[in-house]
Amino acid sequence: MTRRAILALLLSATLPCLANKNRAVWFWADAGSIYGSISIVGTPVRESQTLDFFNSRHIKKVYGSYGARPVDDAAAIATWNAKLDAEGIESQFLMSENTWIFPANHPGFLTKISERVIDFNNAPGRLPAEKFDGLHLDIEPQALTGPDGWSAQSATGKRDYLFLLRDTYAAVRAHFTGAGLPDFPVYADLPVWFDNLPVDGGSVGWTDAAERDAWFDDIAVSLTGVSLMPFERDTFSLIDNGVAWERANITGAGIRIGIETDIGSAATWPLVPDFNAMLATLESAYGIDEAVDIQSYSHWRQALIDQAFASVSLAMLASPGSKQADLQFDGEAGRTYVIYHTLDFCAWQELLRHRATGPGPVTVPVEMDQGRGFWKAESVRTPE
Repeated sequence: MTRRAILALLLSATLPCLANKNRAVWFWADAGSIYGSISIVGTPVRESQTLDFFNSRHIKKVYGSYGARPVDDAAAIATWNAKLDAEGIESQFLMSENTWIFPANHPGFLTKISERVIDFNNAPGRLPAEKFDGLHLDIEPQALTGPDGWSAQSATGKRDYLFLLRDTYAAVRAHFTGAGLPDFPVYADLPVWFDNLPVDGGSVGWTDAAERDAWFDDIAVSLTGVSLMPFERDTFSLIDNGVAWERANITGAGIRIGIETDIGSAATWPLVPDFNAMLATLESAYGIDEAVDIQSYSHWRQALIDQAFASVSLAMLASPGSKQADLQFDGEAGRTYVIYHTLDFCAWQELLRHRATGPGPVTVPVEMDQGRGFWKAESVRTPE
């Protein structure tokens, strides 16, 4: 019996059912992390492990940050895109630099788009499966710092920065049109408070609702879709209130709702089950077309490691009719994990202890005398 033919048995009873999901994930370069695209893309074993995770969590879109690798390491990126395509996963090239809003920086920015997306896709012999399916922009003027930073601007200045952002999106659309690709998909990330008017406490100095509405209408002409980022909001009502105006008023561009894997004792979601519960709530409320974008892959994987309880799946029966199976979970070198079993989520019985010798997936054989139930892996020590 193959790994993908087995129903996963996971730690939390609140983990949402994975059927008919349309999830996306930001896949940042994350230098120094084994879960960053720098470490994964081009390394077949890690690519395979990542694809397994994507499939087990029903990821259908990947916003991939690969820097200049479509130019410098085109073969590796083409192979990775083909592997995503084979799994039915869309590959969007992720670009992020907040200073691109300034017109003086447009030429260099558009040159990067030409080299890393248009020229990459149009390279001789490039197969359809190897191409990027879209461009994903994470340009956030509200994150600018220094003398020209967001906080240094008046309300009117902040509005003008949003006009620059609008014009940057328009320049990208015009660039694709000039390259003979007027319909090439372009997506962008947006916070959920750009719509707030000054009279309602908003920090952007919109002159009136008509000016605000026209801004959103304009960006929808340039963009194929937007990913809303109601991050740091820890209840559904707060998230829903944050995205309500955009969902009702943005037309012509698709809407997706983001959720951040900010998990920990002092974080948005105290435990992984809390994150899972909100993920399920968002998917139930917004459906397959809008939900959910997950920020980010490396944070998600690290959260599963850092939490006291690791997600565990029944990976493979040792042989047909066997009472032994392999359990798998994300581990970290130096941690010792206690494997527990229960039939009712109340009475947990310790089965064995396992010390992880390396980072990433851990496989532990267990006896299945009762043939059913749930397992969890609890970390009992910190890494050395």
